[in-house]
Parts: sequence; structure tokens; C-alpha cells
Amino acid sequence: MSYQDFITTPLLQRSVLAMMLAALASCGGSDSTTETAATVTAVAAQEPGQKPNILLIVADDLGYSDLGVFGSEIPTPNLDELATNGMLLDEFYSGLTCSPTRSMLLSGTDNHLAGVGVMNSPTRPEHMNQPGYVGYLNFRVASLADLMSDAGYNTYISGKWHLGAEVENGPRARGFKRSFVSLDGAAHLGGWDWRGPTPAAYRDDDDLIHVAADFYTTRDYTQKMLGYIEEGRADGKPFFGYLAYTAPHWPLQAPDESIAKFKGWYDQGYEALYASRYGRMQQLGILPAGAEPIDNARFKPRWDELSADDKQVEARKMEIYAAMVSDLDTYVGQVVRYLKDIGEFNNTFILFMSDNGAESSRRDLAPDIASHIGIEYDHSLDNLGRGNTYVMYGANWASVSAAPFSRHKATGYEGGIHVPAFVHYQGLVKAGTHAAGISTVMDILPTALALAGTTHPGTQYRGQQILPVRGASLLPLLSGESAAIHSQSEVFGWELYGHRSVRQGDWKLVWDQAVPADERRWQLFNVAQDPSERHDLSSTMPDKLAEMLANWDVYASETGVIY
Repeated sequence: MSYQDFITTPLLQRSVLAMMLAALASCGGSDSTTETAATVTAVAAQEPGQKPNILLIVADDLGYSDLGVFGSEIPTPNLDELATNGMLLDEFYSGLTCSPTRSMLLSGTDNHLAGVGVMNSPTRPEHMNQPGYVGYLNFRVASLADLMSDAGYNTYISGKWHLGAEVENGPRARGFKRSFVSLDGAAHLGGWDWRGPTPAAYRDDDDLIHVAADFYTTRDYTQKMLGYIEEGRADGKPFFGYLAYTAPHWPLQAPDESIAKFKGWYDQGYEALYASRYGRMQQLGILPAGAEPIDNARFKPRWDELSADDKQVEARKMEIYAAMVSDLDTYVGQVVRYLKDIGEFNNTFILFMSDNGAESSRRDLAPDIASHIGIEYDHSLDNLGRGNTYVMYGANWASVSAAPFSRHKATGYEGGIHVPAFVHYQGLVKAGTHAAGISTVMDILPTALALAGTTHPGTQYRGQQILPVRGASLLPLLSGESAAIHSQSEVFGWELYGHRSVRQGDWKLVWDQAVPADERRWQLFNVAQDPSERHDLSSTMPDKLAEMLANWDVYASETGVIY
């Protein structure tokens, strides 16, 4: 029985069905019968017609191995508990960077169709005046928040928007009843902007504001969301909440007391930490026992090549990063406790994900930032991580975060787009389970609509033409009704600023735009056999290469990619 069939069954029939299936399971029924009985029993208490709350929690630049449940040493007990009592989405894919992912989440379709073929405004002539390259969530797509509002939900966002800086393309214009957002999402303590020591821009509903000196994003985004939910309880509607944290995105900043918890944790360096996490992932069963780690030659410079002072600085950066991840977990714990206190936890569908892979770049070395160091920015060792600092942890620590995958954010490699994700929903998802089938951020919109008992409007919405979704509901996967929601023949593609990738089944092509022009070429990988993408098969399998190139052409044509 599907989720939708079950919730539309009268309550008395559901209770009887639950008891029958539970009895079958106790008498030695099959595993599938046992699972169905557990699911049915859990949902049976739900009132007829009652819709679940939906909470999307999105971390920013969180690497695949940065939570304890995925192998990290960073204590994340609250997120780990949600994950282990829910379902891990083993092959979940985001976009290449933050705003493309967010556009896909809220539209259910590709970022090029949703208006975010580039981040911010277009600069190349061929992108000008193209609806897929406006740099904000365009109006060719129906926003998830609008659709959830139509379905009878209160809709709230707190955190990073990054899909349009103006009121007319901001979150309130796209269906959020209440909204507190960072327009850029690159500030944490005291609200200083990433472009230099000037106040960062926030919108409280439609009002442009600057936050107080004691502002801390992870704490204050949480408090805003809980305030919205509490305020809306009086009208009896379910809520759709989008809690879009900016942690652990650069600049690395956290309260002193949070950082102090990790003092000395990373003095052994990035190679040692990578080996430790890789081994833990094998113990957890995330990796097969015989999996081989990526060669340490990619760590440049090697840890033992650093001076004693440089080691202190590098270790401090990772301490700050760990503090940001730990605080993220702490405040998610506050959300869980609140939902339990008001009796809504069991009726809340929670999906957690990262918006892309770990960030490897060093924006803090750029002249417009570096020129402020020693003046407005105090980068002395003991001050690092405070609101008047601007540091990033770089490619070496990012490679640890990305374990077991290669490369990082903004690339089409697994380390850029294969992200940690899980679902917790007691009424549907069996604890301790995994979903091995491919799923993507575009699947969130149809999943939320299915939970709300509604459907996407298709090609017409509010009197204008819109684009259909490319995602599929996760519910058959989550309920155990199906092992996959996408067929092996389906083609998935990614592109941003020339970085490209396409996947079909176990096969994947990647184009690395960052290497010198004369070295750029398509690489072919079997990601089922080679998830770290170390063995390029393009020269030994020309027929498969040609087939995948044809898939790329189909994807680019369907989505209007201009590269």
C-alpha cells in the first residue's frame, strides 16, 4: 500500500489493517510484510486528512563526511539521531553551488530552466536576456512555497536566500508568509559582509536591515524559525519550513566558547584526519571494507612540510570549522526539542541535506579581502574565528570533508555534487534504513506536494505558462514501496561556468573547466565501481564515451545550457 493510499483510508480501517499486518509479522511474515506493518502502525494514529508538517534543513558547504553518522569525529549527536532513526539517502545529488541548488529545490527542475544558469547577474554576452540566466528564481517556474501555501500550509524561511536581492524576486514574492534571510549568505558573527568590513544585508520580511553586533547566524536563524512556527500555531495550519543555515560556509566564524571545545583536535594534520575518517566510514558500512583511499599526493603542501606556525594556523581553521558544524547540530537539537514539546515531532517530515560539496577555494587570499588584513581584520592566531576575521580552510581540509570522493564544490565531480542527506519521518520512514537509488534536490518539490496531498499544476499557474518539474517524489523510496524512483536510463546533468557533468546509471562524464585549456577533455567514470573517480575510462571505452556524450547533448538541449 502506498503512502497516499494509506492516509486516505478511514482511521478505523487503518487501525484494523495495522493490527492485521502486525499480527502477520509476529507470525513469521516476510521482511516486506514486517516493514509494511511497522509503517502502517506508525501512521495509524494520524487523524484522517491531517497533513504533516514539512521541515527542510539545508547546511551550506557541508562535506560528505562532516557528520558523525557519515564518519566524522565532530560530535553531531542530534543530526546523527535523526539520521539513524530515519533513512540515509546514499546517492543524493545537489547542484554545483549554493544558488543553483536552491533554485532546483524550490522549482523541482534544472537550475538553467529556473533562471540560475549563473550565480547573481549574467556577465557574458551570450547569457544576457536569457530567461535561464537571470541570476534569480525566475517566474517560468512555480515556487514550492507558493504551491505549499495553496495547499493550506503556513510557509516560512529563515537563513540563506541567494535567489534574488530585490523585494520583487525575494522570498515573500515567491510564497513565503514569513521570511528572515541573508541575501548573500556569507556572514556569521556580527553581520559583517564578505566583500569587506561593511554590514551584511538581511531582509526581515520585506524590510532591508542590518543585524546587531551580537548576531550569530546559526542561533538566530533557528530562533526566527521557531518563532514563526509558534506564532502560526493559533490558526491550526501545518507548516512548511525552510531552515537554510549558512554554516559552515566561509568566512569561518564561531563563538569563542564553541571553538575552544576543539582546541588541539587537529594538530596531527589533514592526512591523518582523512585516514581516520576513511577508516570510520568503512566501519560504519558507508564504504566497502576493501575500498582504497585517494593517494595523499593531492595534499599540497603536505602537513610535514609546514612550519610550526603554519601548522597552528591550519589547525585553528579546522577547529573553527568543527565548531560551526557542532553548533549547527546543537541548534537543530533545539528545533527537535521544540517540536517534541509542542507535540508535532512525529507529524513532521524532516529532510536534511547539504547544498553542495566542501569549499576548497581561498577567497580570503584575493586582493579585495587581503587588503583589509591587519587593518579591519585581525588575523592573529588567537583572534581567528571572531567576527573581525575572514578565513577559509582551503583545499586540503576540504578534501577531508569530501571523503571518500574527489574534488570539491563548483565541480561536477562527486565531491562537488554528491552530498550528505537523510529523511526522518516516523509515520513513513523505517529507522536505520538506506536508499541506494539516485535522488536529487529536484525531487524535494514533488515529495513535499505528495505529502501535502496535492500535485504540481503542470504547465499553467496563476494565469501564465510555467515549466513542468523534472524531479520525482521520494515517497515510494522512503516507504520501501520501490528501490528506485529514477530508472537506470534517466539522464542527469550539471553545468555552471563551464564545469559540466552528466550521469546515466552507473556511468558519468565530467568536464573540468579549471585545468589549463589544452588539458580540458571529457573524463569517463563508472561511479558504482569507482566512486572516487580515480580511473578515467574515456580512452579505453570509446563507445561508452560516445554514448555519454550524446546524453550530454540531450541534457544541454533540454535545459538550455549555454557554455
